[in-house]
Amino acid sequence: MKKIITIITVFIFILNFSFSFAQDEVAINANAVLLMEEKSGEILFCKSIKKKFPPASITKLMTYLVTMEAIGKVSMDDDVFISEKAVNERGVSYKLKQGETIKLGELVKVMMIVSANDAAMAIAEYVGGDEGNFVKMMNESAKALGMNNTHFVNPNGMPEKEVGNEMSAHDIAILAKYLINHYKEELLVLTDQEFYENPERNFYKQNTNGLLKIIPEVDGLKTGYTDEAGWCLASTMLVKKKNENEQDFRLISVVLGTESEWSRVKESKKLLEYGAMNFANQKIVKSKEMVQEINLWGAKKLPIQLLAKKDLWAFGLKEEIEKGRVVSLLDTMPYPIDKGQKLGELNITLYNEKIIQVDLISDRDVKKIPFWVLITKFWKVVASVFSSIL
Repeated sequence: MKKIITIITVFIFILNFSFSFAQDEVAINANAVLLMEEKSGEILFCKSIKKKFPPASITKLMTYLVTMEAIGKVSMDDDVFISEKAVNERGVSYKLKQGETIKLGELVKVMMIVSANDAAMAIAEYVGGDEGNFVKMMNESAKALGMNNTHFVNPNGMPEKEVGNEMSAHDIAILAKYLINHYKEELLVLTDQEFYENPERNFYKQNTNGLLKIIPEVDGLKTGYTDEAGWCLASTMLVKKKNENEQDFRLISVVLGTESEWSRVKESKKLLEYGAMNFANQKIVKSKEMVQEINLWGAKKLPIQLLAKKDLWAFGLKEEIEKGRVVSLLDTMPYPIDKGQKLGELNITLYNEKIIQVDLISDRDVKKIPFWVLITKFWKVVASVFSSIL
């Protein structure tokens, strides 16, 4: 792969997954279900996410990744020779003809927009040299990404006589997250198109993702269907901020094995709306916000306000994002004190037990200590010494 993915990175990524406590508020009818916040990788809803299922054409997300990782060795402007094997692929077709040449970029478009199986095979044969080597590249990429419940035997997800492609909902989300992180601009401009048309080939076909017409914010990703897999959909949408105290965030959803084409749309819609309605990326502490007032060195006439050094943002349940706050001061209070100098920390425990932190700074300069404070501190030290002796 062009982009090196270490096992350590994958391990840290998987550790970042945590589970929501509010998912009993919605029922999703599918064999496997997952809802993820894309940036953090936090899982907001889950059902059977580690179990292997046939992914059908969701497979093509990995075909897309392997192709994109090969750019440099190949180009989207390359002419791809169409083989007999590609022409004979079953299912959705771009009506390729044996012996013709098609630009690699055009094949990628029809694979991702209308799910053309012949295009996926042609891509695999060109990028990998042959189908077998390309499938090997697919499995190597899956392993590097930590997709531990995934195995590919073909590049388009079509059923095999024996065991076909297998993926878990969790692995599909890992793949989708990686693609969005690294190829968002290239990918979403394709998966957001409602149809693909090529008048020169007398070809017109709508995007197989019916969710695009129902939720405008949805801009991907990939559908899948076979008799064995049922109706599947991996989707993503941007949830836009409602006010200045929120930030945009992106959701990734996966439903596998629903009972109909409409069901995969309906269940995905419920899942995404659940995420958008119940979660937010919120500003929970404002920069320069007064967090606590302390009396410097215990002197009531030396109050200092502890201010948050910066904005602190957190993603989570809208109404229950925090579980608690703890202010900790420096063990030894400095002197003199400059305005903006760190005097402590604010630690906030979130609803999922994650702890986030922001420095607390002084709201003023303290350059002189009143004489009476020095005398008081002196006698406290003397008293402490005598107490320890006695």
